[in-house]
Amino acid sequence: MIAPLMGHLKQAFRIAALDDEALKLAGIVKGEKMQGKATIMGHPIHPMLVPFPIAFFTGALICDIVSNWSDNSIWPQMSVILIGFGVIGTLAAAIFGFVDYLTAPMSSEAKTTATWHLLLNVVLLVVFAGAFVVRQPHPTSGLGYVLTVVGVILLMISGMLGGHLAYHYRVGVEEDQLSRRR
Repeated sequence: MIAPLMGHLKQAFRIAALDDEALKLAGIVKGEKMQGKATIMGHPIHPMLVPFPIAFFTGALICDIVSNWSDNSIWPQMSVILIGFGVIGTLAAAIFGFVDYLTAPMSSEAKTTATWHLLLNVVLLVVFAGAFVVRQPHPTSGLGYVLTVVGVILLMISGMLGGHLAYHYRVGVEEDQLSRRR
């Protein structure tokens, strides 16, 4: 029973050592704060806000899918409302994300990923704003449906890049706090 536990401990120490090496390769000094200036009580604001537009835009797509099998006009109208709230939420998250982009210490590789994340979010904001404008007078607009699907696809790609910034490059993470909890 102790032998498997010792094996897990050895593996954990090996992984921790690899994490330190990965941090060095990424240009991160252990103990360095990787946070930008947009924080509340030491917690970055941008990741607190991004779930809202994600939920609104995903909900809009779900309403569109349901509206294809329902004659109830509430579904396309609800989709337009959710897109509107998603655009507002995206703008709020973007303000704090941009502050982090300008102020968080990042390696050049992380900065490149952050730039792509930023650009994709600008494009998806324009796509969803377009979907809102097109669908406001005509909630069942075919072009509006296409824009919503394209926007959600861009959202998934941008979300993966944002996750990569946090989990791979540790942007927004206090390494000294992380190491104490491991």
